[in-house]
Amino acid sequence: MKIAMIAWEYPPQFSGGLGVHCHAIVHELVKQGVNIDFYLPSYGQTDFDIPAGMVLHRVDMDRLLPAYLNSDHVIWETVNQFKNRLKEVFQPEGVDLIHAHDWMGVYAAFGMNDRYRVPLVWTVHSTESDRAAGSSPHPGIMAIEQEAMHATDHTIAVSARTKASLIDNYSALPDAITVIYNGIDTSAYEHLKARDYTRTDGHVLFLGRVTGQKGPGDFLKAARMILAKRNVRFMIAGEGDLLASLRRKARMWKIDEHVTFTGAVTGEQLIECYKHARVYVLPSISEPFGITVLEAMASGIPTITTTTSGVSEIVKHVYLIEPGNPGQLAQGILTLLDNRSLQRTLAVKGAEEVKHFSWKSVAVQTFVLYTEIITQFNQMRRINDE
Repeated sequence: MKIAMIAWEYPPQFSGGLGVHCHAIVHELVKQGVNIDFYLPSYGQTDFDIPAGMVLHRVDMDRLLPAYLNSDHVIWETVNQFKNRLKEVFQPEGVDLIHAHDWMGVYAAFGMNDRYRVPLVWTVHSTESDRAAGSSPHPGIMAIEQEAMHATDHTIAVSARTKASLIDNYSALPDAITVIYNGIDTSAYEHLKARDYTRTDGHVLFLGRVTGQKGPGDFLKAARMILAKRNVRFMIAGEGDLLASLRRKARMWKIDEHVTFTGAVTGEQLIECYKHARVYVLPSISEPFGITVLEAMASGIPTITTTTSGVSEIVKHVYLIEPGNPGQLAQGILTLLDNRSLQRTLAVKGAEEVKHFSWKSVAVQTFVLYTEIITQFNQMRRINDE
């Protein structure tokens, strides 16, 4: 089986869960004998981790799109350039299925399924309404997502809430959407589980994109409430369009000495953030999944997330709060800091729980879906050709 995969991210060129997913799913699919041609926008020289069975096709770009850019002109100029140059370099020989990721990937893939007579699948990691997080979603991106529901042969959603959102917002057919949750490689975090839960040093951690969708503003408000009562360290790890404004607020509220802003973290820096965390918080307003919740749990960290996160559909040993409620978040943090028994229970049982959510399982489900779609597509093609 040969899959042409189209995505905007692949580590180290990534800004969030999409890149993590692509890297992990490729590595597991090739172990199952799947050959993958991966098409990635490229600018300059970057070293990528390419397993046997994967061919990386760099789609040369004049520039890459910054992760947190608000210029409509630059966005559309860049995604259209990727779409046009992908057509020039695409190699259809032997491809059984095209798999695109999110709106930028599927936009570039539009029409290729008809041109090369192969099925087109796309994975929805986040919808535009999720990314807008209560603000006005971009009508152009929503139009692409709407078209994708009808121009593709099947949709993969990373959670049941994402599937429901596609049905509600785009009148998508339920049978045309399969939910395949994200996974985790726990081996990278196993050494962090041996923790002393009686220690009072360390920090309360937010790690993720510093955007409205992820709720870092609520995290900082909760920190302010807690710091009015006691001395606690907080850390906001990641970058995004709200980073500068949150730094200003921390200074204005005179809590900046207690809140560390790290900027982007990867590799050993990311591991260090988890290593010294007493509590992990992902207070997302709208969260299709939330891979960092699995990472924190695998690290033995008691974890707080919102009831609207996709990951909360599959994990039990987390502390759930309602989104957009910094007061409830502050109380949840204090509860975990003060209740060592609850800390230990969530941490130890959570670390065991996430072992069931492997990337191998994700890849097996994806492979089975590929096989079904390819078989159905070829059967219909033979009927139509007769």
